[in-house]
Amino acid sequence: MTLSTLALCAAGCGDSGGRTEETFGDDGMDEGIGDEASSTGTEAGESTGDTGSTGSSTGGDGNESSGIKLDLAPIPDAPDCGEGGGGGNFENDFSYIWIANSTQGTVSKIDTVSTVEEGRYFVTDNAGQQPSRTSVNQFGDVAAGHRFYPRVTKVAAVPERCVDKNMDGMITTSSGPGDILPYGTDECVLWTVDVGTEGNGTRAVAWEGGVVDPVTCTNTVPNPRLWVAYGSNPLKVVRLEGETGAVLDTVNVPSGGFVYGGAVNADGDFWVSDRAGRTLSMVDSVTLAVSTYNVPGSQAYGVAVDENGHPWIATYEAGASDHIYRFDPDTAMWTDVGGVTGRYRGMVIDRDGRAWVAGNSPCRLALADALNDMLIDDAIELPGCSNPVGTSVDRDGYIWVVDQAVGTAWKLDPDFKIIVGTVTGLVAPYTYSDMTGQGLNLVVNPPG
Repeated sequence: MTLSTLALCAAGCGDSGGRTEETFGDDGMDEGIGDEASSTGTEAGESTGDTGSTGSSTGGDGNESSGIKLDLAPIPDAPDCGEGGGGGNFENDFSYIWIANSTQGTVSKIDTVSTVEEGRYFVTDNAGQQPSRTSVNQFGDVAAGHRFYPRVTKVAAVPERCVDKNMDGMITTSSGPGDILPYGTDECVLWTVDVGTEGNGTRAVAWEGGVVDPVTCTNTVPNPRLWVAYGSNPLKVVRLEGETGAVLDTVNVPSGGFVYGGAVNADGDFWVSDRAGRTLSMVDSVTLAVSTYNVPGSQAYGVAVDENGHPWIATYEAGASDHIYRFDPDTAMWTDVGGVTGRYRGMVIDRDGRAWVAGNSPCRLALADALNDMLIDDAIELPGCSNPVGTSVDRDGYIWVVDQAVGTAWKLDPDFKIIVGTVTGLVAPYTYSDMTGQGLNLVVNPPG
């Protein structure tokens, strides 16, 4: 396993400076929309047995392509510590969504309040590896997995956690989509780890959460660990040390297909789906024991965990009946929440017990009642949509939908179901994981 030390420890910093502008032209998608089964690569290597769009191009200065629109007032939602910024560590005073520009090899950091893209970072030296799934920890930092290579990269959310690698007394980092530094030079890109050398990419990435002190609303685990999974036959699950990226544990998960999505519960147990193999597995965070369950109906696509620790999946398969399901780990039983014509992709559950699912054929947003296991609305309009792949919820309760084909992310008011903000200029954004960290926040700091 190869560790590329872009930075391995946090350090103080001054003002941002020394930025190098690099402008990208039009960057089209290099593959068909949807099914990835043909791109899974060769069988993964042996386990170590460790115990322990065509997308829109970016503008020259980042402003022309930002497509910024004014937002409505924040939605009231303040159960106890529930209004934490970033990813649920309640000392943060910021809130970001991290979206991968897959065919560009970058990840965008977007302020969820202003909808301004404040940074764009190369997370690979090979755009063909395609960053995709992003997971945000309780400090707002992101880990980005790659669709076509077993690599993961960590990027710091704020300059205070970046590293002055060239010792010039300042942090050199991107200021937006028109200011992307060459790979390996942005001082907020902390580390990159290759967890394998073959098989498909790290298509499941999820930070463990820490315990939230109900009095101080702070995270009592300052260095969370990171789960990633890749490969096929068997799936490879790897747990990394969060600060350095060092490999702590490696586990084999039986499969008949390939890794697709992942999420954690409050105990840090890792749920991972095998899309073509039609299974959902859990790796115990303490014992590393693996439990595997068959997925009903169709192929699992989106994965989320609700406030009770129950995993949810949305299914997507051509010619199949696609539905939304909830799994109860105590009874090992599935509940069919419903489904209508059209395929489902990424999903998220918000703090009001609503499940939001991206839909294709036709493109739309679906809404389910996650408290009563029923589909409410399967036809929420997304004006101008083509291929929505992912959903997320931000600190203030707004729902975000990412469209891969049109290079756009929409911010939606969940009560009125209207678009209140739009970010354009993204490049084939194929992201449908916990892009804000609020999925993690839900399980470690449930409502009430």
